[in-house]
Amino acid sequence: MKVLISAYACNPTKGGEEGIGFNWMQQWQQLGHEVWCLTKSTGAADLEAYIAQHWSPAEQTRTHLVYVAVPAWVEYAYRWQFGVYLHYMVWQYRAWRAAQGLAVAQGFDLVHHATYGSMQMATWLWRLGQPLVVGPLGGGQQAPVAFRRYFPDWFKTETLRNAISKVLVACDPNVRQSLRRAALVLTTNAETAAAVRRLGGRRVEMFLDSGLPANFLPAEFPMRPGGGALRLLWLGRLVTRKALPLVLEALAQVDARVPFCLTVVGDGIVGAQLPALIAQHGLEGRVVWRGTLPWAEVREEFLTHDAFMFASLRDSFATQLLEAMGTGLPIITLDHQGARDFIPPAAALKIPVTTPAETVAALARAVEYCYDHPAARVAMGRAGYAFAHTQTWPLRGRHLQALVNSVLAPSRLVPAAVPGDTTPPSQL
Repeated sequence: MKVLISAYACNPTKGGEEGIGFNWMQQWQQLGHEVWCLTKSTGAADLEAYIAQHWSPAEQTRTHLVYVAVPAWVEYAYRWQFGVYLHYMVWQYRAWRAAQGLAVAQGFDLVHHATYGSMQMATWLWRLGQPLVVGPLGGGQQAPVAFRRYFPDWFKTETLRNAISKVLVACDPNVRQSLRRAALVLTTNAETAAAVRRLGGRRVEMFLDSGLPANFLPAEFPMRPGGGALRLLWLGRLVTRKALPLVLEALAQVDARVPFCLTVVGDGIVGAQLPALIAQHGLEGRVVWRGTLPWAEVREEFLTHDAFMFASLRDSFATQLLEAMGTGLPIITLDHQGARDFIPPAAALKIPVTTPAETVAALARAVEYCYDHPAARVAMGRAGYAFAHTQTWPLRGRHLQALVNSVLAPSRLVPAAVPGDTTPPSQL
């Protein structure tokens, strides 16, 4: 097939949306298709260097990078929050203009809008009139209002975000039209799936936005030594919605008989408050903050801990949950949004999101349970490890190909090659 992919964010050296955009481009190419990728020029050097180093001449030949630029004043405005939305919208318009000529010349069999993976950040490419896949998308989830005390900047991060979301959905015709015209919309949690259906999405499928390179997974399930303190790991950006203070509050309520230590990996605005939060909850000597680490060290942290504890209050999913399962860690998390929808029940202790007092207490009991039941930790780890094997990028590519085959006209279907895996490791 001839595939046009819109990957506003696309860089093999970065994680998040950048890594997702690159991996989708790579999967379409490794499935044997000819790919045209619309992307920003800011990551061109990294993108071209990676392709030159890792892809065969044949793979390079059937990949066409189309860099789309925005005016200098739009680039300048990107430094402010409103400029982020402006930059994206102007880029999407220019990407559509660039795609018009390509569509006439190439007659694409499929158009895939990959990034941004947000329901509110729409694409103009529905106007091409060619089969369109959108996603995976998040954006339908919201932080629970009962937990607003964990958001000192609630108005800025939540009220304003939700208001902007409603304005974009109401005022940007591309949001509704791209969802209504898409042959297939992929969503990362039930909240977003429901919102997409309300907006007119016809074929909506749940599909993780995160994936793992096959070489990330240990060849065998990692067994951890028993005895000693329970080694907990928290990993992510230190921003309010990730709710590290909620985890610290829960750890302060763990029974004194349970020895544990928590390693925190990541940086962000909450970092300035972290020493005081640790002291406030009496956790000195039991919480170690390591900051941002190189990827090789991050993977080692996964392999040298006993459980992964992560209680984000607003997330489409969270790549680190998949990475933790890939290294055989049992999960302690909240039973909502993407974590609720994708983590197998046997792989995690999922805590109901009710009131702060009840949720904090239940998180504390989950830590005690993990300490008291080492065999259950192993069983949960094995369940997560098995699930992670279904979420490697090559398998995800084949899964999406199968979904696409089910919605495309037979005349557009072309047998695809079995992909290899040269995916870079995800990074935080």
